Amino acid sequence: MTTTIRRLPWVLFCLTIGLVLFDGSPARAVPVFSRKYQTSCQTCHTIFPKLNPFGQAFRFNGYRMPGETPEQVKERPVSLGAEAWERMWPEMVFPSDLPSNVPFALNTKMESIYSSSKDESGHQIVHNDFQFPQEVNLFSAGTLGKIFSFFGELTWEERPDGGSDTEIEHARFDVISPFGPDHAFNFRIGKLAPNLYDGFQEMWLMTDNGIDTVFAYNPVGFRGGTGLSEDGGGVSLPGQARAIEMYGILSHRLLYVVGVDQPIAEGGPNDTFGRNSRKDFYARVDYKIGGMGLDGDTKGVTLPPENWREKSLRLGILGYTGDGTNISFDVTDDEGNAFKMEDRRYNRIGLFASWYFGDLNVFGVALHGTDKLDLLDDETLARIDEHKRTYDAWFAQADYVLRPPFQVSVRYENLRVADPTVPSIQSFNANLSFLIRANIKAMLEYHRDLRQSQNYTLATVLRFAL
Repeated sequence: MTTTIRRLPWVLFCLTIGLVLFDGSPARAVPVFSRKYQTSCQTCHTIFPKLNPFGQAFRFNGYRMPGETPEQVKERPVSLGAEAWERMWPEMVFPSDLPSNVPFALNTKMESIYSSSKDESGHQIVHNDFQFPQEVNLFSAGTLGKIFSFFGELTWEERPDGGSDTEIEHARFDVISPFGPDHAFNFRIGKLAPNLYDGFQEMWLMTDNGIDTVFAYNPVGFRGGTGLSEDGGGVSLPGQARAIEMYGILSHRLLYVVGVDQPIAEGGPNDTFGRNSRKDFYARVDYKIGGMGLDGDTKGVTLPPENWREKSLRLGILGYTGDGTNISFDVTDDEGNAFKMEDRRYNRIGLFASWYFGDLNVFGVALHGTDKLDLLDDETLARIDEHKRTYDAWFAQADYVLRPPFQVSVRYENLRVADPTVPSIQSFNANLSFLIRANIKAMLEYHRDLRQSQNYTLATVLRFAL
């Protein structure tokens, strides 16, 4: 019986691939920009959602082709006013346009999860769950005239307890090159994934699992943070931010990002708008050597016909700083006595590197965090003590294209937590992805906690987009 259960994920993976391969009617609809330009998803993606170098330039350009011409747009937009109105402004309303079709796309994830872990008593617990569906994402994206664009995402997700959550993950408005040289000054406002994380945030990874040691560490604790955060805990970096951001690309290869957003700690148990009037700030600077320019420039560069291949090195430095005063978290000491804690000042600084060599892309981040934590009386909120805690997190990931439909990925993560009595968190993640069709993907993903070798998950995933 045990042997049969352990083989189930492999059987499901084979069945999933088999059923779709022998289905003679692949999904007929394609995502928003494939419809607009009548091109394959592989124009911008190595394997969705991971972007290839051209797709990165397309995103930076506000979802417009680098050097776009009217002939490239196959679905003509609906004009909102005559072009002559542009010259008459402000005597007339400045003209714009709308996408000719409703700009929505649907992404659905079916997942079978086999997991093994130990409870507090050391008893081994095994789960084998069908999450059909596990997640459904409704996307909206497009352009509004020459310089404006937008992106939105509404997500429905099943919880392990059988309930579900619905959340607006992204709602963003972009202003692309409103003045100055092309690509030099761009602006974004809304709930967004900051360009601070370009290349390693969950929405741009080919793996199903995100990089928890970077985004889900909770630095708040009586002696400093001990592990990864559950909902309602402060985190090392916010996966999404309610922010205003400016970014640009200079000389085709230098990327800069600056932004201001709500405090990290607002995700805590006392989260309310206005509880903290301060704001967080972030910045990033990258430089790319070789390959396609970050804005899509190809002058002086010979690129192979396979658009996922290039020889390049991209290096960057990123930083985040903020103040969580007046946003308190519940903590307890070793005897169970209750206290409050504020993350009064937090600073994060990191190094980013991404190396492309043909079919191989190796990238990673090393992040150092510093937190000034105030320990408060549970009732009066009077300050009892203050502590400075530090932590270090890093990961390295390698993605490899075996053949365009078949791709593999491996990742190692390491987190030295702030509490010196707790050992470092180490994990390993491996992924095999197969593009059954351009917009249908099957994955087999294995994740293991290297501190506790009995804790692992094996997920079989089917994703399709239309």
